[in-house]
Amino acid sequence: MTEAPHRTVLIIDDDPTFRRIWRHVGEQLSLRVVEAAAPEQAWELVQREPPDVIVLDVLFPEGSALEFLRQLRQEERLRNCPVLVCSAVAEREAVLQLAREGIQGWLIKPFSISEAQQRLLRLLGAHESDSAQQMQPTPQP
Repeated sequence: MTEAPHRTVLIIDDDPTFRRIWRHVGEQLSLRVVEAAAPEQAWELVQREPPDVIVLDVLFPEGSALEFLRQLRQEERLRNCPVLVCSAVAEREAVLQLAREGIQGWLIKPFSISEAQQRLLRLLGAHESDSAQQMQPTPQP
């Protein structure tokens, strides 16, 4: 019997502490966790293996969360990947701008582990429903 493949979460955050926290959150949900410290590094990772969900910080010393998201939404095989933005309250305007580009949710730092787990599960469940609907045969007249 083969084991079902793990779903993957990509964490994009320049802060190693938050990457470590998200790794813990994902591993508790039996998710495969992949990390990137910058949007450019994340782009290379998604090209190789599209994740099931992305957790995206807003501010980076180098690179742009907004540009990453725009690039993601332009790629056919990546455009439906759910994105959860995780930011500090002070970044409210940036989160609103990302929301206009098509994120599926946001979480304010600091956050509780249980809240983070609930958000990931909700996004993964919605993504599975969308994928299942896309795979449904169309009724014949």
